Amino acid sequence: MAAVSHLKNKRDAKLREGIERMLARCGSAGGPIPVQGYMDVLAGHGLQLDDKETARVTRMSDDDGFMDRNEFIEYAKKSHAVKEWLDAEKSKNIDKAELAFKAIDKDGSGFIDVSELSKLGGGKMDKSKQEALMNKLDKDGDGKITLEEFRLLFK
Repeated sequence: MAAVSHLKNKRDAKLREGIERMLARCGSAGGPIPVQGYMDVLAGHGLQLDDKETARVTRMSDDDGFMDRNEFIEYAKKSHAVKEWLDAEKSKNIDKAELAFKAIDKDGSGFIDVSELSKLGGGKMDKSKQEALMNKLDKDGDGKITLEEFRLLFK
């Protein structure tokens, strides 16, 4: 039972983080949420509110076109448009270089060393190729390839 609770809490935390990212893009700066900013963020992904959500946002907004932050967060947790936006952001932000980097960085240290590099290609890369690749990618010469250095392969 505790595991289910933990997963729910983790899922709720990720949803809250996503909503906070959206709020930052709306221009809320920690205060009320501008309705136009919210609409612009959705439109950036080709999304629109359905009639039900439009009515709810209209009810939540004041005469100046702002919504209460806490009320918006509760609305956003159940909003189809917000969930679609979060999904679109997630798929947009898939970083292929980072995925490949993490696959090679087996120990999760945040860098690739020569021993991890040697395992590329099923461990069949000879020493001279390993050294050449390390020299090409390790721009600062510290014997470690950072994610930023690794990204150069993808440019």
